[in-house]
Amino acid sequence: MMKTTTTLLAGLIGLSALNAAVQAQEIPAPGTPKIQFAETTHDFGKISDVASVSGAFKFKNIGTGVLKMETPKPSCGCTVAAVNPDTLAPDATGEIPFTLSLGFYKGVLEKHIAVRSNDPLTPEVSLTIKVDYTPLYELDPMTLSPDLAFGSNDLAQVTTITRTDGKPLQISRLEGSQPWITATVAPASGTNASSATIHIAIHREGQPRRFNEYVRIYSADSTNDTPVSSIYLYGQVSGEVALSPEALYWSVPSGTNVTGERPESLVLRRVTIRSASGQVLTLKNPKSTIKGLTVELVPKETGQVYELVARLGETPASSLAGNVSFETSVAAQPRIEVPVIVNVFKP
Repeated sequence: MMKTTTTLLAGLIGLSALNAAVQAQEIPAPGTPKIQFAETTHDFGKISDVASVSGAFKFKNIGTGVLKMETPKPSCGCTVAAVNPDTLAPDATGEIPFTLSLGFYKGVLEKHIAVRSNDPLTPEVSLTIKVDYTPLYELDPMTLSPDLAFGSNDLAQVTTITRTDGKPLQISRLEGSQPWITATVAPASGTNASSATIHIAIHREGQPRRFNEYVRIYSADSTNDTPVSSIYLYGQVSGEVALSPEALYWSVPSGTNVTGERPESLVLRRVTIRSASGQVLTLKNPKSTIKGLTVELVPKETGQVYELVARLGETPASSLAGNVSFETSVAAQPRIEVPVIVNVFKP
């Protein structure tokens, strides 16, 4: 009798341990799938002279049911990932192949891939890719902010390019993204052949505007006809009509009482508009594309300076964007649009 009781007690203890293991996610319940990765982090260490890195995360279905995988979701557009296969029988293996494009910036990169499946205990696994990346070509600076002032037809900008492995640059050509952007390269004074100065010229062409352009850099020893680096240009061609600031922005809490008295700082925004040439300037017909936003033009110095006053009469239900426009007497800038953003947040 004692032996039977002991055997029964041992069985109950074993069953309790099994249930505890299932609850602790150590082993799957009968008839269910379970995913197990050989590793969840892939660290490439220090990398240079490559445009991308590739690899694969291996996994296995250690459960007793069919494992069904969803399409992996990378944390950024620079990473591409897939799953092969997407359905696995018990004890079958698969992989998540990936490619990470490194771009032109130096830095320690950490990207993630979210992998979902029908594993009830681990429905999502986060995979990590790490790279300590040094591009073969470094620019200082990589980004330029040229401002071609009114009355100027050309603007010069300079940056320095260095090949980080110490070998000669061998730059074959430079290509601007627009015909009005030209670039030349010359060995930098006092440096070896692995460094040079790039001279960029912005030429006035077309209407006054903001622009977002680039200069591509090509090397003679590149294995394919792809740029080894790029210089980014975020600037503007200024016209006779100058604005300060160049955009209107509100950040208001949701549920703001639109009928009650509110402080001017919450309601009003102002833009100063000047004649950069000193010629007489006439502005008229201010308009807004945003409901509840009224605008008026107030002369401050006759023919020279105006103030655009924008009043937010009601708080929109959610954040939105639009513009305020007005007409001018300047032939090159007959109509000007001022970007408007109203950010509505929960207090």
